[in-house]
Amino acid sequence: MGKEIITMGSINQDIFVNTNVYPKHGETVWVQSVNNQPGGKGANQAIALSKIGNQVKFIGAVGQDSQGKNMVENLKNYDVNTKYISVKDDLNTGTFIVILDENGENTMLGTLGANNHLSEDDIQRAFENTDADYFLLQLETNKKAIQKALEIANQKNIKIVLDPAPADGYHEEFLEFAHIVTPNQQEAELISGVKVKDKESAEVAAKVIKSKGANIVIVKLGEQGSLLYMNNESIFVPSYKVKAVNTVGAGDVFAAAMTVFLNDSEDIYSAVKFASAASAIKVSKAETQEAIPTYSEIVDFMNKNEK
Repeated sequence: MGKEIITMGSINQDIFVNTNVYPKHGETVWVQSVNNQPGGKGANQAIALSKIGNQVKFIGAVGQDSQGKNMVENLKNYDVNTKYISVKDDLNTGTFIVILDENGENTMLGTLGANNHLSEDDIQRAFENTDADYFLLQLETNKKAIQKALEIANQKNIKIVLDPAPADGYHEEFLEFAHIVTPNQQEAELISGVKVKDKESAEVAAKVIKSKGANIVIVKLGEQGSLLYMNNESIFVPSYKVKAVNTVGAGDVFAAAMTVFLNDSEDIYSAVKFASAASAIKVSKAETQEAIPTYSEIVDFMNKNEK
């Protein structure tokens, strides 16, 4: 286990709806099942960092409600440091409805709730005493908080891994702080203006994204694999082939696994392979946070599926 990793992001109550048919406007559809699970991109990443093998300091916010209390207890159960999770009075904990189709692909509707009210003081305190080399975050909180966190991490020479999701939270000025940025196809298209459909178009998009400030660009192409672009060169990392059951949290697990690997190694190619394996394990299971693999599970999977 290396130095602690700081992460910041959302904490949500997720409501999963499993269906083979999406309703048309105004239509009622019977579904296969509805269930509640802890979620939020920030919480997913924090738990993944911990399960895969690192000390984690998590900056986040919940509402003064039973959901928020349950979400914090859940994080503690995974040995995540919750000291810097603030409870916001008169606000609800973030809540998302996740619609899963028969292929495990997801569509979401939600409210950020308390996630949208992280303050600069909340962030400043978390960075005061740390030996962290890496700061991992995504964009499911408010712009001012993200900007402040990026500035503080940059001042402390902490390397920033930016997962630019969800796309609604993206602002171009964030990229100048990113050591590594990990967009999926849709996010890469938004940032670059390039239609991304394969590794060739991913490379074109990656070059545009790098020109906007990021040092290293990793474009995730789902089941195709990932395009790593750095030092004006690109390397394609194939994915591990699995049957997708639930894709929610796949990107969160990818970013966290890669960051854990880099916390002890500078081998970015091996880090992306490791992250790809972790993500493949995650999507092959129905759960979200419970399906996040441990370090040894990822290594065993890679050994059995080595390319």
